Amino acid sequence: MPEFRFEGTNVTGRVVRGVISAETMSDARRKISDLSNRHHVKVSKILKRRTFIYKVRRDGMITKGEQRAFTKDEVSTALKNLGYEVQDIQLKVLDFKLKPPTSEVVTFVRVSADMLREKLSFGDVLQLLIEDTQNATLREALKEINVDLRQGKDSEEAFTKQEKVLGRFTSRMLGLAAKSGNMADIYESTAKFLERNADFKRNLRSALITPFFTILALLAATLFYVM
Repeated sequence: MPEFRFEGTNVTGRVVRGVISAETMSDARRKISDLSNRHHVKVSKILKRRTFIYKVRRDGMITKGEQRAFTKDEVSTALKNLGYEVQDIQLKVLDFKLKPPTSEVVTFVRVSADMLREKLSFGDVLQLLIEDTQNATLREALKEINVDLRQGKDSEEAFTKQEKVLGRFTSRMLGLAAKSGNMADIYESTAKFLERNADFKRNLRSALITPFFTILALLAATLFYVM
């Protein structure tokens, strides 16, 4: 889910900042307005976290990449702190996020369940899967979950934010898993459900496609004899 950062001042003149999640800018404005009225904050700025494309140099080697941030300056500062010489930073104009294939989500849950069975910590599992996931949308969602959990956010909230990427059922189940005290079992059950569901849909498509082609063949044969 998109994130928005707001900045303002309270009645004593102290600067106040915060980050909220919302589907759209209008939703963000409404949520921030409720917060500002409740806490008597005068909001002066609202920024959406966006994707920036950067080009940097270090040790004579040029590197290109993408980074999500609220401002261009944040990206520049972070890269400089890592020892890079910034060549260029541009806002990614066409920043569409396509939902990852169901198979990618199923694989994520299945591999997570297997790793948890091997007694790996969930933090380690997430980090390994972030590095191994090829789909950009899913990888970004896992990164955001990892950051949220490291910042101490509620696991249910962290996963529910990614509902559009993971799906409603998956995000709710995985969000509850951390609270259950038995993560491996819940991940295993979720993986089995998703696998069965994927098999059912695949078989249903196959069953529907075969009659469709049969009808086409019959129509073609009928037209041939009529003509």
